[in-house]
Amino acid sequence: MAGPRTIYRRFDEWARGLSRGRYALLAGIVAAVTVLVVGVVLDTSTTVQAVTMGVVLTVLYYVGNVNAEGD
Repeated sequence: MAGPRTIYRRFDEWARGLSRGRYALLAGIVAAVTVLVVGVVLDTSTTVQAVTMGVVLTVLYYVGNVNAEGD
């Protein structure tokens, strides 16, 4: 069975292989879903915050190209 480190490394390698746009979109989706889950756990409405966080992170990750190999 693969340990947590192995699973993380596989996911990290897969994510780093994504294009700039897909990586940014993945980051935005993960952020939005995380904010929504926190809202459900805390029993508050976080829909607007989740969408805003997802869009902002997607744009920032795309413009900043954080997945680029060394500059």
